[in-house]
Amino acid sequence: MLVQRAPEDLAVMAPGPELAAALARIDVTVLASGDLPVVLAARSRQRSHEEAEFLGVIAEMGWRDPFAGLSSVAHTEVPSRYAADELRVGLAWTRQAAAATHSYAAELVTELPQVFAALRAGEIDPAKARVFHRHLLGLPPAHIQTICQALLPKAGRLTTGQLAARLARMVIALDPDRAREQYEHAVAERGVVAYLNPDATATLTGHALPPDQVAAASQRIHQLALQAKRAGHPGRLDQIKADLYLGLLNGRFNQMSRAQIITELLDQPEGDSPATGIEISVELATLLGHNDHPGTTPGLGAILAHIARRIVARQRRAQWRFTLTDRRGHFAYGGITRQRPTGTARTAEGGIVELLIPIELLHELAKDPRSTGNWARVIADIAEQYAEGEPHTQELDGNLGRRLPRQQLRRHIHQRDRVCKGPGCRRAATTADFDHTRDHQYGGPTTAANGGPLCKHDHNLKTKGGWELDQPQPGVFVWYTPLGQIYRSRGDPILPPPF
Repeated sequence: MLVQRAPEDLAVMAPGPELAAALARIDVTVLASGDLPVVLAARSRQRSHEEAEFLGVIAEMGWRDPFAGLSSVAHTEVPSRYAADELRVGLAWTRQAAAATHSYAAELVTELPQVFAALRAGEIDPAKARVFHRHLLGLPPAHIQTICQALLPKAGRLTTGQLAARLARMVIALDPDRAREQYEHAVAERGVVAYLNPDATATLTGHALPPDQVAAASQRIHQLALQAKRAGHPGRLDQIKADLYLGLLNGRFNQMSRAQIITELLDQPEGDSPATGIEISVELATLLGHNDHPGTTPGLGAILAHIARRIVARQRRAQWRFTLTDRRGHFAYGGITRQRPTGTARTAEGGIVELLIPIELLHELAKDPRSTGNWARVIADIAEQYAEGEPHTQELDGNLGRRLPRQQLRRHIHQRDRVCKGPGCRRAATTADFDHTRDHQYGGPTTAANGGPLCKHDHNLKTKGGWELDQPQPGVFVWYTPLGQIYRSRGDPILPPPF
């Protein structure tokens, strides 16, 4: 069997074009086992070098003047406010990822040049560069110089945990007053984040919280969970703590004493009675039991079918909308129904239930609504509204000169566009601004064909950042960036065709 050996000088070869060429000639599947660690180290050096070059391009994009034209090499004194949005389009990144990476690149190049040089030379890897950035950014230059001189030569032999521990001690020792200011600034940025996990569960977490209050909240939940467990709750302690955490937040335990909370937990150990309604979109076919397609909640994502049915069943007091889709799954018509299927409960207060219905399915169900059981009145009402479609649609554009849209037009935009129409943005349309594609101050009418949802950032991107926006047909948006990129935004089908 052919055995390949690594070049003798590979272990000391500096990262760059020569090392890249040498690595490209190596086939690791036939490389001698003893040479694999050498190749691994060389790949790591080259990877660090390429990361630095990549970040250098990103930083350079940030200093280009967005109003200077495509043939120029004009720079700004500070990074352009909307430079990161070029990354959104060029790399198909989220706005948050683009902004974070752009800030990191610019800060590493300008404020931590020693760390950037070490990364480019392959002396530290990208993970360790981020540890330096996290601990050193904002320190006085003299402190950065002192710490870098002490730790950069050793960083390659330390784990990220070891490096972070040393950096934390040195930073506090050099400037304890700044450490306190940093803490107070972080606490001022505290917040709560919710996101879906791959297994269809969700995580709700707070960040940058005061540690004393976190300890008190954690202790309260722990003590309540212990009492519930001792009183006979069948769940594991962590399960009880999770139910308490949610119940204390979603209103389930409002105005209850400690003893009443324990009783409530024992009566309903699964915790399926939130007091606050939520927004959910779900196929009517799923609610009728024809399929088990997931529902969707804005800001989170896909919700399993049985959970979606459970949410809808308790939200009789919610606003119920219907959205009809064409053959490709895109928006065709929408409205509100005041009818409710029998069996829905008044458990939750508020919220929005959106029924997603292909037009073909509506026609089929409308032939004999009674065959759908307790949904008959809902289906009949939706079919009747759709039959009156043209006058209803004309009402949306009934006041062209009005600056702010009426509620009916705003709801139509929410149902049609779903999310902010900025490049790759997923912020719910219900939380976005109503934007006139052709600005109202320049004669743009307040109509469905000239309106769309933009979050605050993307609204400013259009009005202040030098980006241009066109809406060639209702619901189709085309962005033109200062660096010449073009982004077409219509969004995925609301109701994708079956697999």
